[in-house]
Amino acid sequence: MSIENISVQYIKGVGEKTAEKLCRNLGIKSVRDLLYYFPREWEDRANPTKISELKPGERTTVRGKVENVSTEWRGRYIVAFRVKISDFSGTANAVWIRRSTRSYDVLGTLKKEITKGCDIFVTGSVNNDLWEKTVNVQEYEVIAVDEKNLINPALPGKTLRKGWVNFNRIVPVYPLTEKFTNKFLRTIIKRSIEKYIGTIAEIIPDNYLEKYDLVALKSAVQNIHFPETFTDRDKAKNRLAFDEFLNFQLKLEFLKQKRKYEKKEFKYTLTKKLLTPFKANLPFELTTAQKNVINEIFDDMLSEKPMNRLLQGDVGSGKTVVALSAMLLAVESGFQAVILAPTEILAEQHFYTIKKLTKKLDIKIGFIVGQMSQKEKKASIQKIADGTANIIIGTHALLEEDIKFKNLSLVVIDEQHRFGVAQRLKMRKKTKFKNADFLLMSATPIPRTLGLTLYGDLDISTIKELPPGRIPIKTLEMSDKNAYNFVREKIVQGEQAFIVYPLVDESEKLQLKSAIKEAENLRVTEFKDFSVGLIYGRMKPEEKDKVMSDFAKKKYQILISTTVIESGIDITNATVMVIEHAERYGLSTLHQLRGRVGRSDKESCCILIGDAKTENAKTRLEVLTKTNDGFKIAEADLKLRGAGEFFGTAQSGIPEFKIGNILTDFALIQEAKQLAIEIIQNEPTLVGHLVKNQTLQKLDLAEV
Repeated sequence: MSIENISVQYIKGVGEKTAEKLCRNLGIKSVRDLLYYFPREWEDRANPTKISELKPGERTTVRGKVENVSTEWRGRYIVAFRVKISDFSGTANAVWIRRSTRSYDVLGTLKKEITKGCDIFVTGSVNNDLWEKTVNVQEYEVIAVDEKNLINPALPGKTLRKGWVNFNRIVPVYPLTEKFTNKFLRTIIKRSIEKYIGTIAEIIPDNYLEKYDLVALKSAVQNIHFPETFTDRDKAKNRLAFDEFLNFQLKLEFLKQKRKYEKKEFKYTLTKKLLTPFKANLPFELTTAQKNVINEIFDDMLSEKPMNRLLQGDVGSGKTVVALSAMLLAVESGFQAVILAPTEILAEQHFYTIKKLTKKLDIKIGFIVGQMSQKEKKASIQKIADGTANIIIGTHALLEEDIKFKNLSLVVIDEQHRFGVAQRLKMRKKTKFKNADFLLMSATPIPRTLGLTLYGDLDISTIKELPPGRIPIKTLEMSDKNAYNFVREKIVQGEQAFIVYPLVDESEKLQLKSAIKEAENLRVTEFKDFSVGLIYGRMKPEEKDKVMSDFAKKKYQILISTTVIESGIDITNATVMVIEHAERYGLSTLHQLRGRVGRSDKESCCILIGDAKTENAKTRLEVLTKTNDGFKIAEADLKLRGAGEFFGTAQSGIPEFKIGNILTDFALIQEAKQLAIEIIQNEPTLVGHLVKNQTLQKLDLAEV
C-alpha cells in the first residue's frame, strides 16, 4: 500500500484522536504527509556549546552535570525549576518556567528525572540572570547512557532508546502550533522512517540522477529529517527542491506545448479607424518602450495563435495606455474587450482615464462593480450582453453568472497576482471564443530571468522607461512636525498633498494613528487654514468618487486616506505623499503609495514618518529612500518577504514551494526547466508518471 493511503493514526504513539489533531492543525493526514512535513531549521546538538562560551540572546545546546536543583515561585501562578549545571569550562543555570494553579505539582516529572549528579542536555535561549549565565530551557534530555553505552548511575535501570532523536546529533525543528511539540513530531517521524522508508519508490531515472548530481529519494527523505552531517542535509534539500521545481516546470512546458497548437477562431483587422485618432488626440507622446510593447502585443493579436502575455512595468510607466491600444484594436475589429481590476477604486480610475482618452472616439464603455445600484447594474448588463458596450471595465463583479458578453475577444487583467486561479479561469470561460487573447498586467516588476522561469508559459513585455518630463520623486524620513511644515510650504505654492494612515479607526492596542481620528484633529490644528478631505475603503463608491473628484478639482488641498489610494489614483497637482507609521508597510505598498505623486513635471516628495525597530523595517525604509527603481525595490522585497508573500502564491498560480526557494535556488530551477524540456522532447511517456506520482508535491497551475 502507498504511504499516501496509510493514515498517520497507525503510527505508534498517534492514535485516532491525535491523528485528527494532526490533520486539523498541521494538515497531516497520511504517512506521506508526515514524511513530507519538512523542518524549518536544523540545530547542531552534536557539538554542545561550552558553558564559558554562552552568549546572551543566542539559542544553544549545553551538556553538563547537575550540581543542585531548587524551586522558586515567581508570582502567584508562575513557578521556576532552577538547576545548576557544570562542565569543564564553568557553571550556568538551567531554568524551566511553568504556570501552576498550585492544585497539582507541574514540576513533578522534572523533579523525578533531574536530580543531583545527572548528566543532561538542555536547549534554550541564553540570558544573564543575577550575573550568572542562564539557559531558559525549551527542550532537555537526561542522559541514560554515555557514548560508550555505560549506564548512568543517576538513572538505575533506565536504558537509552534506539538512536538519539532530540540530542547528540543534528536535530530538526518543525513549524508547529501549540498543540504539538517538536519532541513528539520527531519521534513519530523517526518511527515512520524506520517502518516505511523502504516503500518509497524512486521516480527519476538513474541517468538523470547522475547527470544532475541528485541523491536517491529514500536518502533525501531520511536525511531531510535526521541527517548525519549538514552536507547530507543540503543534498536532501537539493533533491526535494528539485522534485518540486521539476513538477512545476513540467506543467509549464506542458502548457507551453499545448498552446503551440492552439489557434484563434477569430481574426483582427488593423483598420486604424480608432487607433489613428486615438494616437493623434493623446495629450502626450508615447515613450519608445510603450511603442515597442504595443508592437509586441499587436503582433500577438494579429497572429493566428492566442495571446498570453504578461505586461510588467513600474508605477507610472504607462501600462494603461498600452492596454487601451490593444483594446481599441479589438473594438475596431468588431469585438469586445474587458479590463478586470482588483478593487473598485482602481476600476473607477480606469473608467475615468479611458473615458478621457477616448472621448472623441465612437466608443461605448460599460462599467460593473459590486456597489452599483440594481438599476445601474441592470442597464450595464444589458449593454454588455447586446454589444452596445464594446469596452467593459469592472471588478470581480464581472465574474458573476448573469454577466454575458456578446463577442468578447480580449481580456486584460490588471494587478494579475491579486486574482486567483479559479477567477481567471472563470473569466476565460466568459469569452465568446475558445482561445481568446489574454493580457496580464503587473506593477510589481521582477527580474526578467526570474519572470521567464516562473511565467514560462507566457510571453513577457516590460516597460522600464517613464514618460518624459517626470522628475524622480525624493524620499525622505522626517518627524511629524517637519513633515507638516513641509506640507504647508507646498500648499502655499499651490500644490496638493496626500497623508496616509494604516487604519480607518484608532487602535488602542497598536497605538496607531487612524485616518478618521487624524483628519478630525488636523482640520482644527496643523491645517486649520486649509481644506482637508478624507477617503477610506468603507465609504460608499459615490462618496469616494465625490471626494476624489473634489480633490482633482482642487477643492481639497490635503487628502487624508488609508491605503485605498495605493493603486490607480492620478492627480497631477499632488506633489507630496506623507506616510504615517511607514515601518508597518511592505516595500511594494510603500512604492505603490509613493507612485501616487510625481505624475507631472513638478518636483515631488514622499515623506516617511515611522519608528523602525526591527532590522527588516529599517531595511525597507532604507531601500525606499535610496532608489525609485521598481525592479530594484521588487528584488529587495522578494529577499525580505520571501517568495510566498511576494507573489501571493495562493492567488498567482505560482505554487508555494515547501522546501525550494525561487530566489536562492534559481540555478536549480533552471536545471529543472532543462530536464523538463528534455523529458517532454525525448521521453514523453515519463511525463505522466512524474507529474501524477504522489511522491511529487501536487501543484496547481493557472491556465492564464
